Amino acid sequence: MSLTFKSSDRLFFVAPHPDDESLAMGGLLQRASQVGAAVRVLFATNGDNNPWPQRWAEKRWQIGQRERRRWGALRRREARQALKKLGFQGQARFLNLPDQGITTKLLTAEAETLDRLCCELQEWQPTHLIIPSSYDLHPDHNALFVLFQIALDRIGRTDVTQWHFLVHCRRPDLVPLRAGLQLSDAERLTKRQAILCHTTQMVLSRNRFLAYARPLENFYERAPVTALLPHHRVGEAFLYAGALNLSLKLPSNLRKAGTLLIAAESQGEGSLRWRLPLPSTSRKVRLREADTGQLLRYATVRITGRTARVKIPMAAIAPLTRLFVKLDNRKIFLDESGWREVPVLG
Repeated sequence: MSLTFKSSDRLFFVAPHPDDESLAMGGLLQRASQVGAAVRVLFATNGDNNPWPQRWAEKRWQIGQRERRRWGALRRREARQALKKLGFQGQARFLNLPDQGITTKLLTAEAETLDRLCCELQEWQPTHLIIPSSYDLHPDHNALFVLFQIALDRIGRTDVTQWHFLVHCRRPDLVPLRAGLQLSDAERLTKRQAILCHTTQMVLSRNRFLAYARPLENFYERAPVTALLPHHRVGEAFLYAGALNLSLKLPSNLRKAGTLLIAAESQGEGSLRWRLPLPSTSRKVRLREADTGQLLRYATVRITGRTARVKIPMAAIAPLTRLFVKLDNRKIFLDESGWREVPVLG
């Protein structure tokens, strides 16, 4: 399937950080501008928590708030230069969310963040939404996917066409492909020039970044809302008899199994965010409220080899409208896998 747009379309591009607009969507932004579609680009963060390129570029080790603010302002300027290179003449907005902190915004169910996303969507009224995939391994990327699904529910926009992109993924071949955009030589060159506008990122990642100026830009299906995702860390996930049942694929070192994160939306209870620290042996474990750490109900965890089967009572918060889970055992900046949605109806 090939991506095509009309001049009557209203496109909403969401970039977690300055540079994602060029890496993941540089060709698509050009194509949308060429047909005269209305386009808005929303940058979730300023990319200010980016210490290693900053240390290298500024020849400093200590980076405080003032240095991060300066770096974020520089990256914003780079993003505007890249958009200009791509021929973008629409609206660019910056939410100023914390770089490396969007998962925290999701887990605290912060009203302000969701309200801002809802306002952006209602103001722009997009026909197409281009956002990170839940399969993306960067926690800012996959958390944004979840936040936008919740925001769309809250404003009642189930009619928006979604296109998902991947920037950080070890096996993109395992992700269902929805559409590809074949770029002309001129479009590839322009995309390359836009990537080079991100000078701060060139000091350590030039070759990796320029590799995104490839002939094909791919956009992916959303992960199916199904009981079984064989290639996900949360392989099996379903509601049965008032309980959430999960099968988790654990790392070889069970002492570093990680923490199960749960984001639920309930008609009666509102937004619920939980953490479940995974034990190294089978036993009952107390759920914790993600923000305060308050101890909640017990969950049962049974471990066999490198598989954990988890059962969490959920009947008291039914009916659910959305339910997302994630096994958080991050390595440096990236996750082992992103959030996955659990079917709540039918």
